[in-house]
Amino acid sequence: MVTSDINFLRMADFRQSGLIDVGAIKLKPGAEVQAVLAEMRSRLPNDVKVMTKDDYAKGEVAFWNASTPVGYTFDLGVAIAFIVGAVIVYQILYSDVTDHLPEYATLKAMGFRDRYFLIVVFQEALILAALGFIPGTLVALGIYRITNIATMLPMMMDLGRIVFVFILSAIMSSFSAAVAVRKLQTADPADIF
Repeated sequence: MVTSDINFLRMADFRQSGLIDVGAIKLKPGAEVQAVLAEMRSRLPNDVKVMTKDDYAKGEVAFWNASTPVGYTFDLGVAIAFIVGAVIVYQILYSDVTDHLPEYATLKAMGFRDRYFLIVVFQEALILAALGFIPGTLVALGIYRITNIATMLPMMMDLGRIVFVFILSAIMSSFSAAVAVRKLQTADPADIF
């Protein structure tokens, strides 16, 4: 929210009129931003932070993510999604391994090692992660857009967040594959037939 100092003091009557929280300085075109920052930092007291607009925005985002229920809710949602996703991928992979246990046993009897099966199940897990990631990303982009329109808050899905979620999905699927493949490692080809 942007307001004049008079309206701000009217809304926040507990504040003193001489205190300043945030000030904005517009530089002339072509000014050297880093040089101006360094000069201002050297002249102002240590309790005054001098930063660019981008630094200020990053600081605000970090504050809201770390100090408010919104940040905790998001972090908790990510943790729960990771656990639920890992369980679902594990169930899919475990069912697939169990359904094809005779085929895996035949390959094991032919001399294939556990490492081969681990690679096969990991590949299947990564395919599941990729196939789930694509529609999940499209749905998330839609939800971000709807939230942006409904609340007028600047909600955007940036490339860094998309890459982070993909890496997290790959880790989750790999963890599930490592747990699911344990049944293959203990399987004896003679017992299956």
